Amino acid sequence: MKKSIIYLVAAVLPLICASCAKKNVIAGHLDGLDGDSLRVEIYDVTNQRTPINTIDVLAKGGNFSCEIPETEVRGLLLIDPVSGLRTPLVFVPGEYAKIGGSLDSLVVLGGSAFYKDQNEYETICNEDKLKLREIVAEYQALPPTATDAAKDAVMAKYDAVNDHIASLTKDFITRKPASLFCATLVNHLVGDDGKDALDVLALIPDDVKQGVMKVYVDQATERATKAKARAEAAELVKDGMAAPVFTLKNEKGEDFNLSSIYNKGKYIILDFWGEWCYWCKKGIPDMKQLYKDAKGKIEIVSIDCGDTEEVWKKAIVDHELPWLHVYNPDGTGDGIPLKYAVTGYPTKVILNPDGTINKTIVGEDPEFYDYVKSLIKK
Repeated sequence: MKKSIIYLVAAVLPLICASCAKKNVIAGHLDGLDGDSLRVEIYDVTNQRTPINTIDVLAKGGNFSCEIPETEVRGLLLIDPVSGLRTPLVFVPGEYAKIGGSLDSLVVLGGSAFYKDQNEYETICNEDKLKLREIVAEYQALPPTATDAAKDAVMAKYDAVNDHIASLTKDFITRKPASLFCATLVNHLVGDDGKDALDVLALIPDDVKQGVMKVYVDQATERATKAKARAEAAELVKDGMAAPVFTLKNEKGEDFNLSSIYNKGKYIILDFWGEWCYWCKKGIPDMKQLYKDAKGKIEIVSIDCGDTEEVWKKAIVDHELPWLHVYNPDGTGDGIPLKYAVTGYPTKVILNPDGTINKTIVGEDPEFYDYVKSLIKK
């Protein structure tokens, strides 16, 4: 990781317009900084974990100007080095941004075309975003004794406002499909079925799709296409339907076909998991106890998704998992998880002995164990 240090003369900082006349510049005034510096971390859009460059900028009195030495679209994190407070921003080569507000409430005031469009969009959505903050505060203020109904009521308000923002977003992209900024918004529209995202992607001109914003367009296209495929798959894996049959390799490298364990008098549990998944691992003791208590009445097939083969095989040994194991080589979003419309990990799909789907439960939920116990008592 490179690290650059930029020191600027404080006397020229008020001349924001002069600074913004440059390309590849973000400049402005930020309230509430705890010191006289601002850190800018630069990220590859496809890898938001490790910065590829860090720039420390003088920000005396909150005024700053920073030239971004990149020729590709990047993700930025603006960070107060003292408090650690941070906020994201997109960098587009050849553009410049004028920024105001604070790191916990950033305002893109304008600049070149990309940031002018961002300012217009955020102005349109501002009222709804303030409502979301209020709803989050309301949820956080609920007492520990709050009922599920009370929590659901607050979340319903949140979802309604969120849906309205999605509607505003779709309208904005539909109105300005050639805007480079709009390319960054499509991901927000993917949803459960990808339809809205695919609708607006069809409107975006080819020069935008293949230009500097291609990485955003490609991400949105991939996510929306998979969401559509999952939604279509979900229609084929409802309770009572035949489970999609598959053949995958077990830890010995042998082929395992799901249908080979049908009609043997046992309920079958397809456990979509990964060693990387905290909640998957958290549920292992309960899974082992269930398998022990229901011996002869259930069969578990754990389908590892998202690990390397080495990590997967080691996990089987380390956790002493006594049931059947197979490996999905396509990761977490493709292959068998896609056929079963898996949206989160762990997901447990309970099959009847004949291979029809009995019930699907997402997450590490006590309901799963209670439900299986009720089945095997029948």
